[in-house]
Amino acid sequence: MGTKSYSISLFGLDPQYYTNATIGDIWNVAANRVYEETGISITGEVHERYFVSPEMGSLNGSTIFMVESKKVPNEVATDADYLNAYRAVIEEVRERLGYPNMSLTVEEINIAYFEAI
Repeated sequence: MGTKSYSISLFGLDPQYYTNATIGDIWNVAANRVYEETGISITGEVHERYFVSPEMGSLNGSTIFMVESKKVPNEVATDADYLNAYRAVIEEVRERLGYPNMSLTVEEINIAYFEAI
């Protein structure tokens, strides 16, 4: 089933202070607030990545925290409403993190859900 995948990459956060768990906790606080206001659930998967640049030729030690979200295909929210709710979560997360550099990627994907038996 077709849907959209959203991912933000947060650059410049100190990995000795921030972890996947702390980023996830901050995301949950913002996502819960947005859910209470809009009824739209913005879930996320937090990943820690390393920035590699061809100019540097090697791993430079810069950690990137990435949060990936997928819109549930049969969700009532329109793509526009979901994106607006997603951006509200991002804005709160960035504010709580001190406005780090960030990139946003939106992709069309196919996804299948399988329920536990």
